[in-house]
Amino acid sequence: MIKWNRTLCFIILLFSIFILLFLFCNIQRTFSNIINIYDCKLSHIESDDFFCEIDNDWYRRKKLFYLQHNRNRYLNSTYMFFQDNYEPTFSCQFEQRLGINGDGGKWICDVYRLKQLKSCLIYSLGSNGEFSFENEIKHYLPNCDIHTFDMKEFNCTDMCTFHKVNIGSGFDGTKTLRMIMSELNHSQRHIDILKIDVEGSEYEFFDNLFNTSDHLSQNIRQILVEIHLSTIIRQVNNTTVYDFEKIHHLFDLFHKNHFVIFHKEVNLYNPHQAFEFSFIRLNEKFFQIKNYSTSIEHLR
Repeated sequence: MIKWNRTLCFIILLFSIFILLFLFCNIQRTFSNIINIYDCKLSHIESDDFFCEIDNDWYRRKKLFYLQHNRNRYLNSTYMFFQDNYEPTFSCQFEQRLGINGDGGKWICDVYRLKQLKSCLIYSLGSNGEFSFENEIKHYLPNCDIHTFDMKEFNCTDMCTFHKVNIGSGFDGTKTLRMIMSELNHSQRHIDILKIDVEGSEYEFFDNLFNTSDHLSQNIRQILVEIHLSTIIRQVNNTTVYDFEKIHHLFDLFHKNHFVIFHKEVNLYNPHQAFEFSFIRLNEKFFQIKNYSTSIEHLR
């Protein structure tokens, strides 16, 4: 009987130790999470609550952004312009390509973060009847409202809401993004992803989006766009002339409105005329950095 009591006590002791270790690990994990949230205060503020990185890593990211940004406008090669200019200035640890392989898919920054939202809004401008992007978005983010727009009539089934619209300046039968959002009662909502494939009309579109006083671009988190060279080409005395300032102006607009490039991809069907770019908007405080002149040394 005494031997049995000793065995039972030993079992109870082992079980108690196991319970204590389990509780200690959980408490430590919870405490660690609290510390992490505290440590990533800077990235929370400067990404409008999208990212959470420890402050040292985030500050290093800011320095790297400026190092690349200041060398992005390299030269005006007529044949290899996008190969020589505008590389990504930011990186997303869990970026993901959604849509078909090849022309049509887009790179998105950290899709899993959008799953944490109670609701989200996605606009896809220009589809030409190809809905693989919308289909995969709906699979990964069933909580999102997806609206697709094209100047031709297509059937989007139940994965998105389709609208026959000619995107433009708001004149001659076209509609601006503001007009569309107003008609859909989305004026007070944020667009989490804005996908744009408008075959050269992107210059006019972004001029309209960025150059107004209502700051609509501040309500957009990510922009995924194919940028073309075709609309900057003109003939002068039988000579092909490229208006590169138009492209530089477009990328300046993105920068001035606090968008950074996190992905760049060549269009293999048209490698010298079109490239895919993915942008994400950060808080204006991200672009404020002290002692930049010494930042290169700190990175070594």
